[in-house]
Amino acid sequence: MPAKASTPSRKAQFLEAYAGSGNVTAAAATVGIDPKLHYRALKSDPEYRATFEALGDRVGQDLEDLAVDRVRYGFKRQLFHKGKPIKTKNGHLVYETQYDTQLHITMLKRFRPKLYREHIVQEHTGSINLVERLEAARARLIAIKREEDDKKTS
Repeated sequence: MPAKASTPSRKAQFLEAYAGSGNVTAAAATVGIDPKLHYRALKSDPEYRATFEALGDRVGQDLEDLAVDRVRYGFKRQLFHKGKPIKTKNGHLVYETQYDTQLHITMLKRFRPKLYREHIVQEHTGSINLVERLEAARARLIAIKREEDDKKTS
């Protein structure tokens, strides 16, 4: 007889599956539980929440590592001609290495932000006399207060 879906061992199995996939739905399916159980545990169990958040950081680091590898080494893509795989004279399949330029730019922005992030410079023309505006607002508030006091006394 399987353990109840909310037992500590099922939670541990779910967290282990999540650590491997980074996907709540897939982890729940792997363990055979409803994803709602995970969300309930997040709300009701602070220890579970802390563990899940720590795993989220680990999943994020794993994804970042994969992105760096993909930028550095590219990824293989099999070549086809008229819907059929291209083969060498030796019968080996032909692949090309592709590189993801957009991912490369994103990683440069992440690791070298001073050089590669967009730098926005905003300039304001004209003038705003802040002191005068604040004094005028204060005078309006004093006038409103006087009017209220006059209404109370009359």
